[in-house]
Amino acid sequence: MIMKRLLWIVVFLTGLSAVKAQMLALKTDVLWDAAMMPNLNLELVTGNRTSGALSVMAAHRPWGCDMKLYGLQPEFRYWFSGHPMFREFIGIGLVAVNYDIKWGSEIYDGDALGGGLTFGYVFYLSPHWNLECYGSFGAVWYDQKHYYENDHYKENRRTGNGYALLPFKIGVSFSYIIR
Repeated sequence: MIMKRLLWIVVFLTGLSAVKAQMLALKTDVLWDAAMMPNLNLELVTGNRTSGALSVMAAHRPWGCDMKLYGLQPEFRYWFSGHPMFREFIGIGLVAVNYDIKWGSEIYDGDALGGGLTFGYVFYLSPHWNLECYGSFGAVWYDQKHYYENDHYKENRRTGNGYALLPFKIGVSFSYIIR
């Protein structure tokens, strides 16, 4: 398992070294950080008006709540200004999340997948720093088990699945532009 992860890291870093003239930014969402959900986003400029990004996030017992959450959010962005990572943009994003949440005596354990549109604006702070504000809205499909804390009988477990229209990414990020 460890060797497989190391191989993926080597492949990823090798791919980054082949990208010489493209802008690359490393970001973190301060709202997620305040909610004790560490996150990291890597954005790569792919053209004069386009960029691609991948966000990863995780939470384990944020604020003492009995919760585990792991997720990925890939996104493709179109920049109206003609200069990526500057001013207004629209994007198409996806979200994939695995969660296990205890709310009172109820437990929700499941997965969610979805996609939607992202709108945002980037403020220039310096040659290497930007401030980004954004929001996403879309459809999210979920599949979960819902049961009570001391329930040891499988026939009492309820499963649920369905769709929900909701905002799935709202935030304020600081970006460090590497090149």
